[in-house]
Amino acid sequence: MKRIITFEELKQFSNFRKIYESSEHLMKTAMESASYANVFLSHSSKDKDKLVDVISFLESYGAEVYIDKNDKDLPKITNYNTAKILKERINSIPKFILFVTPNSKDSRWIPWELGLADGIGKYKNIAILPASNYQYDSNWTEQEYLGLYQQIIWGKPDNEDIEDLVVFDRFNNKKVYLREWLYE
Repeated sequence: MKRIITFEELKQFSNFRKIYESSEHLMKTAMESASYANVFLSHSSKDKDKLVDVISFLESYGAEVYIDKNDKDLPKITNYNTAKILKERINSIPKFILFVTPNSKDSRWIPWELGLADGIGKYKNIAILPASNYQYDSNWTEQEYLGLYQQIIWGKPDNEDIEDLVVFDRFNNKKVYLREWLYE
């Protein structure tokens, strides 16, 4: 049974970093410029209270995270230019991670962003980061199209002794440490 990351575990990553940095700084450093990012983080706006924890977690694994909230090029009021700029960002940023929670099903943007990433041929560079209150609460993460993509879960690659977060491709039963996947 696969074990997903819990909200509490995400918070622990974040609390460790908050010792050194403020929440405002963590959000600001989530790439004001897409040119430095190596991860486009797609998420539901209903999960904004968890963003600092997710960003801190991903950065602890070496990611340079882009979130749309900090993009100064995006219009203040969402319009077709918003979609155009996000499409450019998804195309230019090497990795795409979708932070999936039970709130994700209500997002209008998540399916569009994921579809764009998939459509431009980034399949091997897409990973779903499911999170919940409980580590084995993962059935909802494979509903509909979400089950098509690699997932970031607790595990260890074959012939490895250390359990850590891995990117798991269930179709070829391959696990790669998250830190390695971010820079493949």
